Amino acid sequence: MIVHTETVVFDEPLHLECGRDLQPFEIAYARYGELNAAGDNAILVLHGLTTDQHAAGQSGPEGRPGWWDTVIGPGKAMDTDRWCVICPNALGSYGGSSGPASLDPSTGRPYGMRFPIATIADSVASQARLADHLGIRRFHAITGGCFGGFQALEWMARHGDRLGRAVVITATPRTSAHNLALWAVLRDAIRSDPNWRGGDYYDGPPPDAGLGLTAKFGALFWMNRATYEQKFGLKHLAGKAPAYSFEPEFEAEAFLENVGRNAAGRMDANSLLYLTRAVDYFDMTRGHESLSDVFGDYRSPTLLVSYANDWRYPAEEMAEIADALEAIGAPVRQVALDSPGGHGSFLYDTAGLTPLLGDFLAA
Repeated sequence: MIVHTETVVFDEPLHLECGRDLQPFEIAYARYGELNAAGDNAILVLHGLTTDQHAAGQSGPEGRPGWWDTVIGPGKAMDTDRWCVICPNALGSYGGSSGPASLDPSTGRPYGMRFPIATIADSVASQARLADHLGIRRFHAITGGCFGGFQALEWMARHGDRLGRAVVITATPRTSAHNLALWAVLRDAIRSDPNWRGGDYYDGPPPDAGLGLTAKFGALFWMNRATYEQKFGLKHLAGKAPAYSFEPEFEAEAFLENVGRNAAGRMDANSLLYLTRAVDYFDMTRGHESLSDVFGDYRSPTLLVSYANDWRYPAEEMAEIADALEAIGAPVRQVALDSPGGHGSFLYDTAGLTPLLGDFLAA
């Protein structure tokens, strides 16, 4: 499948919620399929926390498939023979949109930690600018999971008239204190690496040790306890007897070591700091009396997908969104899927999700 990747530079400033202006700013995006003459066959796909705009197709010298390659493509749930799928890179991320690795026009050097905090709402504002640039006044649908699900909710609240339907996966109306605490630990792991250098590591070795440690932490709460027991149990590495040392001896340890090694070069460490901080600030009801008030005039059909064993963004908190939409008369369906992958199932176990998406988008 042909992947079209582009970067758009916007000269008009983007006013951020933190009070600062970002000028100029860039948005990188991938496009799959062709936009029709009427401009009404576009689907906006919003990526998760540790992914980027490479949602489908092969990319890079290793031919790495996109994170939703099983979902997007000819004849798939998001049929690119019918739909034009647009996947933008969020502000602060590492896929080419403006972020900490971008050059600060005032210094000519990477921003590092001088890049302003960009919230979920700020990314949505940048995506609305991109839609205007592409001539898309209304999307056939919008969909996102996890960090992308938060963005989808903001789209519903702020630009509901531009959406024909919405799919929100493994997301809640606000972050939780527990998630906020998890992100704080992950950020500390990065900042404790001597190579982090206050975020100014772009001219030297990156903080791969700290990034690897964050990836290991992440693997602990992306998959639940039952999954670890099923996949690894207390199995020793093949052919090895107990060595009574602190070197990896168990399959679970070896798995985490591999996760840590693979994190190097896959993501900018500063971007992970910024994206997790954006999640910390996510609270749709801040400044509003109720969640129903937040959605305003939004009335399009919505599919809400949770996973039964997702303890980070549980189905009962997704139900708050369903109740709010029902209260304003918006058609909504909530589905809780069962998958051992827990929160990350929308990325790694799409068998149950794919038919739901295909039917909902084609309806």
